[in-house]
Amino acid sequence: MIWLILFLALFFRFINLNQSLWWDEAINVVYAQTSDFWWFITKYPVGDFHPPGWFAILWVWGHLFGFSEIMVRMPSVILGAATVGLTFLLGKELFNRRVGFLSAFLLAIAPLHVYYSQEARMYVLAAFSVTLSFYFLNRLILQKKWAGLGFIASLVLVLSSDYLAYFAIPAQVICLAWVNKLRKNVLVSLLAAGLIFLPWFAIFPNQLKTGINAAISLPGWANVVGSNFKDLILFPIKTFYGRITISNELLYAAAAGIAGIIFASIFFYGLKKRDDATKLLISWIFVPAILALLVSIFIPVLAYFRMIFILPAFYLFLAKSLISLPNKITVAATTLICLISFASLFGYYINPKFQREDWRGAISFVSKEVDSQALVIFENNEIPAPVRYYANDLSGFKPGLSDNLTGDLADKNKVYFFEYLADVYDPKRGVEQKIKSLNFTEKETYDFDGVGFVRFYTR
Repeated sequence: MIWLILFLALFFRFINLNQSLWWDEAINVVYAQTSDFWWFITKYPVGDFHPPGWFAILWVWGHLFGFSEIMVRMPSVILGAATVGLTFLLGKELFNRRVGFLSAFLLAIAPLHVYYSQEARMYVLAAFSVTLSFYFLNRLILQKKWAGLGFIASLVLVLSSDYLAYFAIPAQVICLAWVNKLRKNVLVSLLAAGLIFLPWFAIFPNQLKTGINAAISLPGWANVVGSNFKDLILFPIKTFYGRITISNELLYAAAAGIAGIIFASIFFYGLKKRDDATKLLISWIFVPAILALLVSIFIPVLAYFRMIFILPAFYLFLAKSLISLPNKITVAATTLICLISFASLFGYYINPKFQREDWRGAISFVSKEVDSQALVIFENNEIPAPVRYYANDLSGFKPGLSDNLTGDLADKNKVYFFEYLADVYDPKRGVEQKIKSLNFTEKETYDFDGVGFVRFYTR
């Protein structure tokens, strides 16, 4: 049965995999294409504020299999399905096979996990790594053979994946202290993993400095990466419905409230029996969320998608709680949860507004319009990575935050102006004002999903 669930997981993660690369994906891919391996895993991450694990995977995979949209997302597809498999194994060992099967199935169709299993970023790597570390931690507690080495290797993978995933490690320590199983072999494993990964921590101070400077110089960036309690509240809502939203805020709140009541009722029912396995899942779910909220007071890191390494624990706990209910209620509640997941996935698959930024469509459109009299301008101090990925000829594209913008426009009579990230890079709209001051008049506005408005000016 687990093979059928894994097939289902892969099936859902392959649908619409050929979406346009969005901003962050394109940046990673462009630099992976054009940089040597060592620079890409040691210098590039300083500006991206992530450990080197995903960058190493992307560089090697891309140079072996190519950098098409599908190929660069394949590692995430594989890691996403592997996380489903690990969830089954962990559920079977913590509870029983029924919990393992149900938790794996619910994660296989989980809208949020499906979405990020289709993204060429490190978040599903973090989910896989954390789940693997809890799997080996449990085996270490049970004194299984080779569990210590597996735990060390999985911890190194956690340290290589994403900085928010680091919060899983104190969650593990707190859990072991809670169940009175904080043993010497666990502490030795933690120390060994830290020593193996120690060279990276020589680079981390530069990353931290860059991140703090970015937060100071670009205060609008906090709204993009997540920095407050609202982002924490979004996590359970996005867990229910994934990336889909309802334009009517009242209706969306009602839908979130209904799903929240269902999930919360099942969740709190499961809290009645707090055995060691339940304590492990509680620590895995709540400790990272609390720590992320505290850190975000100083550094804006709290975005719900960075917390998806909690999802396997959530679905393990949910499955354990569902199975402990009376049979009729278990069937009804499970059916309702599945309907919510399937409906959310269907909405995501058919509606481009819930998919990734349509840079492919936007750049294809303006590329056809660019001639000797036209210029495409961005709210940036360099030509954005999605343009470099999708445009065949960059000669008609210019950064708007350039000292030479007036000269670039001197012999032009048409401008296509992208507003993307204007609130971050140019909150006072200086570029737009400059265009208008040069006697350009807005004639038309185009809207591309996720990319936003592209304004067409002539003079």
